[in-house]
Amino acid sequence: MTRSRFWVAAALMTLASVGICVVAITSLTTAGPAWWGLLTAAVVVESSLFWIWPRSEGLDADLAASRAKLSSDQLQLRERLEEFERVRQSLQTEIGFRADRLEERERDLATRMTRFHEFLEYPLMDVHAEKTSGQLQKLSEQDRQVRQLLESEAERVYEQIRRNAYTVNGKVDLEKIRDEGFQLIQKVAQIYNPNSRNPLLETSFDQLARAASRICLHILVLLEQLPVSVQHYNANKLYGYMQKAIASYGVYQKASPWFSYLSRGLYAGRLLSASNPATLGAWWLATELGKRGAQKVIENVVDRQAIATLHDLVTVIGVEVAGIYGTGFRQRDAGWIMGTELVELIHCFPMSGESLKHGLQQITALPLRSEYDRIYLYRCLAEHRSAGLQLADPAMLTREEREGIVRFLETFFVKHIHGASASNLKKWREALELRFDLRLNLDGVPPSGTESDQYELQAALNALAEFLQAVAGVSVTNAIEILSELKISSKITKPDRSTVIEATCRNMAGVPFEPPPLDPGTEITDEFLRDLAICCTVTEHPSETVETLACEVSRYFRRSAQDMQDSIEAAWRMRVRMYASDPSVPDHLDHGLARAFFEVREGQEQLAFCYGDLKRIQGDTADALPNAWLLGLELPDHSMRRAVVLDCRREPEILWEGSCPLQITRIPGIFLDDARIAGGKWLR
Repeated sequence: MTRSRFWVAAALMTLASVGICVVAITSLTTAGPAWWGLLTAAVVVESSLFWIWPRSEGLDADLAASRAKLSSDQLQLRERLEEFERVRQSLQTEIGFRADRLEERERDLATRMTRFHEFLEYPLMDVHAEKTSGQLQKLSEQDRQVRQLLESEAERVYEQIRRNAYTVNGKVDLEKIRDEGFQLIQKVAQIYNPNSRNPLLETSFDQLARAASRICLHILVLLEQLPVSVQHYNANKLYGYMQKAIASYGVYQKASPWFSYLSRGLYAGRLLSASNPATLGAWWLATELGKRGAQKVIENVVDRQAIATLHDLVTVIGVEVAGIYGTGFRQRDAGWIMGTELVELIHCFPMSGESLKHGLQQITALPLRSEYDRIYLYRCLAEHRSAGLQLADPAMLTREEREGIVRFLETFFVKHIHGASASNLKKWREALELRFDLRLNLDGVPPSGTESDQYELQAALNALAEFLQAVAGVSVTNAIEILSELKISSKITKPDRSTVIEATCRNMAGVPFEPPPLDPGTEITDEFLRDLAICCTVTEHPSETVETLACEVSRYFRRSAQDMQDSIEAAWRMRVRMYASDPSVPDHLDHGLARAFFEVREGQEQLAFCYGDLKRIQGDTADALPNAWLLGLELPDHSMRRAVVLDCRREPEILWEGSCPLQITRIPGIFLDDARIAGGKWLR
C-alpha cells in the first residue's frame, strides 16, 4: 500500500473512532452493554493502525521487484512504440516511393501501348495470302471504281469551293461538309458491300477509331507540305486559303494536271534541299533576284500545292473507308507495291551508301496511302531487310502499272545497285518476274554463264516446241517440220540442225508452255517473237485463245500487244500466199482479211480473187459495206467455185454467198468501171 493511500485510510479510521467516542461520551448517563461495545470497537479500530503502518521500502523486496519490473516494462514499451513509429515512417516512405514508381511504370506502359497500337497500323500481315486469284481481281476492280469515285468527288468539291457553296453569311458551313463526308463514306462502302445501308453503324469502334487516327495524321502531313503554316489556321481561314488558290486556277480541268506529282514533290524537295547546301543557296538566290517575278512564281507554286492538297484531302477520307470495307486496300496500291519491290531490290544485294540514299529519296517521293506505310518502308531500308509484302497476283495491277514499276526497278538497279553476283541477281530476277509476269530488261548487265548464246537459243527452241504441241495442238512430226522452217532454226549449225530440232520436239512433248528466260532487249528475243507469231498460224483455222496467249507472251517481254498482232497479221498474209491461185492476189488484202480467209475456208479451197469497196443495192439505193470484201474461192483444180461477201471484223461472218456461175454486169464509170453481181443469197 502506498503512503498516500495509508494516510487516507488512517484518517478515515481515526475520524470514525473519534466519532464513536464523542457519541459514547454524550451518552454516558445511559451507558449499557452496547455503549461499552461501541467504545471497545473504536479502540480496536484505532489500534489496528499499528499493524498496517507502512514499513521501510527495503523491507518489502517483492514490492521493489514488482516496481522495477513495471518500470522496465514501461521503458520497453516506450522503446517499442518509438521503433514502431520509425518503421511506420520508413514503410510509408517506401510505399510512397513504390507508388511513384508504379505510376511511372503505368505511364510507360500506356506509352508502350500507344506505340503498340501504332505498330498495329504497320502492314505486318499479308492479308492477300489466303485469297484466290478471282477474289483479288474482284478487289482490284473495286479499287479502280473507288479511285474513279474519289476523282469525281474531288472535282465536285473543287467546283463547289470555286462557286463558294460551302459558306453561309461569310462562315464555313461545317454541317454541309459533314453531311457530304458521310455521303462519301456510304458511296465507298457500297462499292465493296452493296448491301450496306448504314456503314458507320455496321463498323466496330476499333476500326472507326483507327481510321480517324490515320485520317488526322495524314491530313497533318498534307498540310505540313504546304509552303505556308496553314495547319495553325482556323476553319474559316483555311477555307479562304483554299478558295483563293482555286480562284487563281479556275476550272478543275486546268488544275488537275498538277495533282499527279505535287502531293509528294515538295516533301521530297525538302529532303533534297536539306542534304545539299548548294540547293538552299539556289533557293535563296531565286527569291532575291527579281523579287516581283520571283514572287509571282512562288505564288503560283503555293496555289498549285494548295489545290493538290485539296485533292488529297478528299482522297484520304475515301482511302480510309476503303481500307475498312476493302481489306488490304493500301497493299493493292501501285505506290505501295513499288515501295516494297524497291526495298526487296536493295535487300537482295549488298547495302551501299548510294543505294540507301537514293532508296530513301524514292520512298519519300512515293504517293502512299498511309504514312505508317512510309515509316515501315523506312525501317525496312534502315535494317536492310525485306518488306515481305510483295505483289500477290499480277492481276492486282494493270499491265501498264506493272511495266512502269519494272522500268523503275531496272533503272534503279543499273544506276545504284553494286555487288551483284550471278546467284543473287538470278534469285531476285526470277522472283520479280514470277510476281509481275514480265521479263526484266537489264541493259548493261553482263549475262551470267547459264545465259550464253547457246543456252538462249536452246531455250527459245524449247519454248517454240512447247507452244506448237501444248498450245497449238500440233503432233510431234508436224512440229519438227514447222520448227525446221522457222528463222530461229537457222542459227543452229547445219550438220546438227535436224538432230537438235527432232530431239527438242520429242523432249518437249507433253511439257506445258512457258516463256523462255531471254532478255527482252536481245536480238534472239525479237526472232523468237516473230517465230511465235508464225506458230499461231499453223492451225487449220485461227484460234483466238492461241493468239491471245502469244500477245501475253509479247507483253511479258516488254513489247506491246499490237506488235504481236501485227506480226501475226504478217504471218497470216505470208501463209495465204500458199493458198492463192494467183500469188499477187494476197497483196490486195486488207488488214485482218488474210485471217478471215482461213476462218471461212473449207477443205482445200484457195483464194481466187478479192475485191473491196462494196455496196449493197436495194431498189434504187446502194448502201456502202465498209468492212466487207468479196472473196472468190475454188479448189486447186478450179472446180467448186463460190464467192462470199465477208465482214472482216475480229469475228468475221459471211454476209452473202453465191456459187458459180455468177451474173456479172459491167457498169461504166468515169475513171474506173464497176461490176454488178446478181444472184446468190444474203445471209445477213
